[in-house]
Amino acid sequence: FSAHLTNVSHIVHHFSFGDIEAQERVENGGWKGIPSKFVQSLHPLDGNVYVTSGLHQAYHHHMRVVTTEFEHSHLIKWAGETVRRVYRILSNTQLSTYRTSIVPEAKFEYDLSPIAMSYLEVSRNWYDYSTGLLAIIGGCFTVIGMLESSVALFSKGNRYYL
Repeated sequence: FSAHLTNVSHIVHHFSFGDIEAQERVENGGWKGIPSKFVQSLHPLDGNVYVTSGLHQAYHHHMRVVTTEFEHSHLIKWAGETVRRVYRILSNTQLSTYRTSIVPEAKFEYDLSPIAMSYLEVSRNWYDYSTGLLAIIGGCFTVIGMLESSVALFSKGNRYYL
């Protein structure tokens, strides 16, 4: 066996974590509010070709797996079933060069993130929205009134000193 003739070029057809059916439901447009980058992060290595051009080279794939949970959302229901959890992958791929005595190897390493993301749909009532809007308008009116009275005080020619 000759270590210098080892070629570890590869194609990643599919690489993901968790329930494949839940991921397919998210991908196939069940929820219009999901950003496209979110869907791409479910399996970022899919369809990529990794070709080593030199001797003693190999790709190392480092992945961080982040749990993403959906809670009580009306937007993510499909066929009476709710997707509760999918796993996003944050990947980093680098080309490594080996010494001549070591056989190159393609590595797939993953780390489970201790932090999980949670999407919770919360709706606001119309009166909460209108109360907030009126509070902003009232606050602006108050600040403008204070600025106006300060400008009027300093623009007067008569100043009283104690």
